Amino acid sequence: MIGHVFRRMRGPGLAGNIGAQGTSQAVNMLMQLVSVPILASNWGLEVYGIWLILFAFPQYLAMSDLGLIGAATNEVSMAAAQGRDDAALDLMQALQTLMTWIGLTITVLVMLVLAGPGAHWLDFAQAATGGQALWVMAAIVGWCVLGQHLAVALGGLRAGGHYPAAVNLMTAATLCETVALWIWVMAGGGLLGAALCYLIGHVVFLVLMRVTLARRVPWLAQWHWRPRYGALKGLLRPALGMILVPLCYALSMQGIVIAVGAALGAAAVPLFTSVRTLTRAAVQVTSVVNVASMPEYTVSHARGDRAKSEDIVALSIVFGLVVLVPAAIGLAFLGQWFVTVWTGGTIHPSIGVVLFLTAAMVLNGLWVPLSNLIMAINQPGRFSYFFAALALCEVLAAWFLARQFGVVGAAAAVAAFDAVMLAWIAYQARSIGMVHLAALRAAPARVLAMGRRLHRDGA
Repeated sequence: MIGHVFRRMRGPGLAGNIGAQGTSQAVNMLMQLVSVPILASNWGLEVYGIWLILFAFPQYLAMSDLGLIGAATNEVSMAAAQGRDDAALDLMQALQTLMTWIGLTITVLVMLVLAGPGAHWLDFAQAATGGQALWVMAAIVGWCVLGQHLAVALGGLRAGGHYPAAVNLMTAATLCETVALWIWVMAGGGLLGAALCYLIGHVVFLVLMRVTLARRVPWLAQWHWRPRYGALKGLLRPALGMILVPLCYALSMQGIVIAVGAALGAAAVPLFTSVRTLTRAAVQVTSVVNVASMPEYTVSHARGDRAKSEDIVALSIVFGLVVLVPAAIGLAFLGQWFVTVWTGGTIHPSIGVVLFLTAAMVLNGLWVPLSNLIMAINQPGRFSYFFAALALCEVLAAWFLARQFGVVGAAAAVAAFDAVMLAWIAYQARSIGMVHLAALRAAPARVLAMGRRLHRDGA
């Protein structure tokens, strides 16, 4: 039975998606934990800080697709699921070609600006890079641009029912690039070589991803330099909604930090962020199943398979509650103690901060999965604009309440924000038939039935 489950989690379908997504998240967390001490100890804090600054700015280039990759990937998957192969191919070809032109344009513009009028912007990094800051930035920009093409190829594999294979390739790319970086840095290498580790890794894995796409979904791997761009016109609205969502998350997550600092001073910020970091860990666990479910939900919705769609919604909700409720109970009783021990006695959060952010954790862990499934069917506009307005109100309320009540006021603003978002997302999910009372009551039974089917298949 156990061996069968592991085999299922390495294959196609929902179980394979969950296995691949879980592996990816575990690898990414490990890479982040190990990278910090290696880079900081070998480069020193100043050079490491410069690396982080250089690496941070170009990643905003990932938004240069204006959400089209996400929206088009969903549409290609739905078209393929409905047997509309010609429409899926038109979309894929238009997306590939448009991303190529966007990537080339952005690369040329960035390099022209940095080599010309913006050359002084890199002065802070010249000493750390041995005078090669421009080339370091060029390698990082190239890495970001190739990342968009990896995302396009991943979308093609997802549409062909090979999402686990695509995620596993992306995970392998992350692992290989990061290990190459560690080896380079520990051997005494500098920032240019470090950037090239990432760039060369993306080149190699983009080739592997395209070869995999050509072998597994050959009809979707065709490239046409004069595609039908009109196929993308209908995706402009969902694409804008898609690109707005990460901006809203950034406003909500980082805006609160700025609000607390502005209201109470920098010393108060860790009292908030330490507890929030702890609560976010549980939410990240629930995201493994939810994100892995999104490709399957796209297909089941496109095919009109209501039973499977309701199974996926039930799984996201029930799994979230199974993870978050015990975590909430533990944090309510032990959160203060854990943060104090975790930070070596430096940070002592109040019980109010812990309780409000714990409540926010549960609320957030319920509305985010539903919002992800709404995005999976290209309807982000149902909540993204409301999300933006509410996130702005959250930041302003956090500033005002922090001035009146301290850090606990900001925590209360976060809990209120997540409560309102849950209400709005629930309303939208109900309006499109994603959830209804009967399905919610049957959700635990549905998840148990899914488990029994897995057990029966493995028997």
